[in-house]
Amino acid sequence: MLRFTLILLLFMNLSSCVNKVITNDDIDKFISKYKNENFENLKGIFISIRSFGFNEIVYVVHELGDNKPPYFVEFNIATQSITKINKNLLEKDSISDYLTQKEITYAVHYIRKYHFFLLGIDSVGNVFINPFVANEPAFFLRLKAETGVKIIRKGYVYELYKDNWYLNRTK
Repeated sequence: MLRFTLILLLFMNLSSCVNKVITNDDIDKFISKYKNENFENLKGIFISIRSFGFNEIVYVVHELGDNKPPYFVEFNIATQSITKINKNLLEKDSISDYLTQKEITYAVHYIRKYHFFLLGIDSVGNVFINPFVANEPAFFLRLKAETGVKIIRKGYVYELYKDNWYLNRTK
């Protein structure tokens, strides 16, 4: 019975996230909370959740801006630790490690403290974030400095929301 209850709760939680409407209030609260947050410690790194289950999350980690294959990192929720760093794509392309185990571990623990689905910081300090939905591109783009430009194209089309915050309007 306990197992059934847990499965039911998980299903309800996941289904509530699928069609969640993101309101301007949600956006404003997020921006207010993170407008001064310094993400420089992860500069040049992209990390996102690829999949998650009852006891495991798989993260994708790679350098932002480079066209190198990513690492797939398995994280055990119960033990709060990395159980495997999959380098198969690097090995397949004969590419040597470009991130250390320490850097990968730091990136995983860094994103976990924010509970984001995606976080990337380019070499300039622009921040890409998706706090709302898994397996989706960055919802927010926070530029390092205000430019006044209304539309920015950085892989996706971002429209100025306010200050130096842009929203992904590609959909």
